[in-house]
Amino acid sequence: MNRQKQSFDSCFEIFLADTPESKKIHYQLRYRVYCDEMGFEDKEQFPDQQEMDEWDSAAVHFIVRHRYTGQWLGGMRMVRHKDQVFPFQERSTTYERISSDRCKSSVEISRLCILKEAKRFAFRNSAVDVPEENRKISFLHDYRNMNRNIMWGLYRAAALYSARQGIKHWYMLSSPPLAYFVKKQGFEIQQIGGFNSSQNLRLPYCLNVNQVLENPLWLDDYRNDFRLYSDIDNQFSANMDRRQVTQIGVISFVSRM
Repeated sequence: MNRQKQSFDSCFEIFLADTPESKKIHYQLRYRVYCDEMGFEDKEQFPDQQEMDEWDSAAVHFIVRHRYTGQWLGGMRMVRHKDQVFPFQERSTTYERISSDRCKSSVEISRLCILKEAKRFAFRNSAVDVPEENRKISFLHDYRNMNRNIMWGLYRAAALYSARQGIKHWYMLSSPPLAYFVKKQGFEIQQIGGFNSSQNLRLPYCLNVNQVLENPLWLDDYRNDFRLYSDIDNQFSANMDRRQVTQIGVISFVSRM
């Protein structure tokens, strides 16, 4: 019998990467996705094995870790505009021009990456005893569900941050199937443009932050706030003083959603 219902909040935690070390975690994850696995980027351009671009200086990064092992499982960034231009506008066309005021209250979400091995972290709580037949349908057991739940966790953290910073809209590039899935989950995602080349298979979309926060998905789970990565450093230092040292985590091979 399942003695303790698992949820995103009980299994994972989100951190805002507010230190160079924490941003490096996201860059390393991205390198493994876009260079090692997918081959989208040239490895020789990133000899330090950190996938970065010119937009990172204007970005806020979030990273996810597993509570019981300390393993870093994924990340996502939010990018501010530069001279009223967002990254997605370099790879797509928009139906209408984005106004200056709109740019100031908007970000682009991108570089979402989640560990290929995330499925290994289902039912890691030793307090949970789940019959094999129930494991097939239980929350967070399926690999695809794991990816989706981590993605929703990142969305939730980004939405909380956005509301506090006066950010009202998100832009993103997405494949139509993924956009359909996001919409099916209750997010009001709107297509705002088209392809700019036959090689680009992603379209530009927009989400309203207030509508993201109103999604019923947050009623039963994803209730915990994100933390600052610097809190880990402070906690680690305090534990060092008490001679209680714990491992923060390591990077593993990742897969793009």
